[in-house]
Amino acid sequence: MRTLWLYLIALAPLTAHAQSAAQSAAPPRATTVARNDWRVTLTIFRSPGTGLQVSKGHLAAFVAHYPTVIKRDGAQRGTQFVRLGLAAYARPDGRTSPYASVSFAPSLTKGWSNSALLDVGARQQFGSRYSGQLGVALLYAPHTRQTRVNPTVGLGVRF
Repeated sequence: MRTLWLYLIALAPLTAHAQSAAQSAAPPRATTVARNDWRVTLTIFRSPGTGLQVSKGHLAAFVAHYPTVIKRDGAQRGTQFVRLGLAAYARPDGRTSPYASVSFAPSLTKGWSNSALLDVGARQQFGSRYSGQLGVALLYAPHTRQTRVNPTVGLGVRF
């Protein structure tokens, strides 16, 4: 057993040198993904909501939970939606990209009708896996003709 430990101690500097040589020879890794790669992102908060987004190139499809506060019956009330939609990113492989999304938002809250959402803003990449989005959304309920403008903030973790 003692001999095994001596061999491991003797080989450790050699393997560390080989690892560092291999890392220095490798080209630097890009921090963003290629334009045509499929991407699955877990999103949280309200841009587009807490859920999943699947994207390739400029387009993305998402399903998410979208909470907001809406004045109903004279009081501010929490209102919940499921958001099903599509988004387009101007520069999908860039560090920062403007985006626009449109979605159908069935209401989960009694007293508010199914709605539509239009969202515009910008996405910022933080390395190859993390991103943040900041934008503004227009929520429109066709049944009642009510509108609501919301700020949208979101974080994403890419798998």
